Amino acid sequence: MLEFQSLVLAAGRGSRLPDVGGTVSKCLLPVGPYPVLWYSLNMLEKMGFQDTLVVVLSDDQYAITSALEKCPLKIKYTLVSIPSEEDWGTADSLKHISNRILKTTDILVVPGDLITNINLNDVLNLHRKHDASLTTLFFNNGPEEWIELPGLKSKVKPDRDLVCIDKETQRLVFLASASDFEESVTLPRILMKRFDSVSLYSRLLDAHVYVMKKWVINYLVESERFTSVKGEFIPYIVKKQLSKRKNLNDKKGLSEKNLDITVDIFDYSLENGFESKIREMSSYNEHRSGSKGVCHNDILRCYAHIPSKSTFGMRINTLSTFYLCNNKILSKWEEITGSPLTERFYSSSEVNTKQIDENSTVGDKSIVNEKTSIKCTFIGANCVIENKVRLTNCILMNNVIIKEGSVLQDCIIYTGATVEASCSMQYCLIGPHHIVSSSTSSNHQLHAETTENMITLG
Repeated sequence: MLEFQSLVLAAGRGSRLPDVGGTVSKCLLPVGPYPVLWYSLNMLEKMGFQDTLVVVLSDDQYAITSALEKCPLKIKYTLVSIPSEEDWGTADSLKHISNRILKTTDILVVPGDLITNINLNDVLNLHRKHDASLTTLFFNNGPEEWIELPGLKSKVKPDRDLVCIDKETQRLVFLASASDFEESVTLPRILMKRFDSVSLYSRLLDAHVYVMKKWVINYLVESERFTSVKGEFIPYIVKKQLSKRKNLNDKKGLSEKNLDITVDIFDYSLENGFESKIREMSSYNEHRSGSKGVCHNDILRCYAHIPSKSTFGMRINTLSTFYLCNNKILSKWEEITGSPLTERFYSSSEVNTKQIDENSTVGDKSIVNEKTSIKCTFIGANCVIENKVRLTNCILMNNVIIKEGSVLQDCIIYTGATVEASCSMQYCLIGPHHIVSSSTSSNHQLHAETTENMITLG
């Protein structure tokens, strides 16, 4: 019997990425030679998972299938689609596909935009050690790296979480968005009473990796109060673990939103078997003093794993992380993927220049002509690079054409775009199917068919 069932959430619309990307699905954005989603699947494959479910938007199902067929994968993946026309959160998606989730195993939820070299067994072992209800993963990589981004210059304040973790046990005892507070943060008094020393973090990166007991999923599916796993459900569980089960006489009626409150999460967290007896009879205690009960005698328990600062971990959900990860991916390839990159050029591609460095890749059926210089550049499928073109630190998606004599540096060119002859462009974003006129000279500009309803660049 499987101990864990893995589930990849890849139906995100990429709301923090610039809208200039058009219909490109976030999980299909290219990082190095493969789409973002491949890295999550490869990570599960390295861990020993033989199959997984992947939640995708129905409109993206064909494109994702086609993209993954060209990638080296042994793990069996089943795409489960949710309606593209619905504006669903991650909790809604889990409810929709709940009939595909096994009834007896704990669940490992992984985002489809995560690229990391961590061994997720460290997270699973923490979950096993404490028989946790919920175990999460955060990266502590310090302040965000500054990098000059393509496109219009802007200043964006990143979203931050406030995270409290018990130093002694790795218990996750507080989780909230920093935007919920103004100048001061008030922590629940019960934290100070129950935990001797807690660490408060404000710069952790939530990996959106969650290991959950099956009953936690059951509660999520049957509750109508949650739409988002990260924004609503996880903070609720973290807060609820510090409270006690209410008496039946105290639970009556409906909430302000007409939700039945006669059943709460503690009605799902019943221990089956001899768990409580084992804790009572065991000499093990996670607290050094030994004066407190194991896990404070809590049935609902949440934990957080924070790997060392040398661990590489990024979520490709903003322009900055997308661009930065592409700059780093080849130098960290083997430690992230577990194997060397033996084929930087697809066998179906045609590369006729010798001036292409080892930090560049060329996609399926793309043509790179002679007298072309390419450095630190990723070229997608079905692209055409004409003579006397120079590309440095660029990302070209599929079906891109760069015509003779153009020089591009630190640019991102979306699907189907064309750069006409003799253009000179630095730090530019070029939208899908846009045509840049010949001899255009541009720096830190956005070139797209429309700029209406643009999302702020992150």
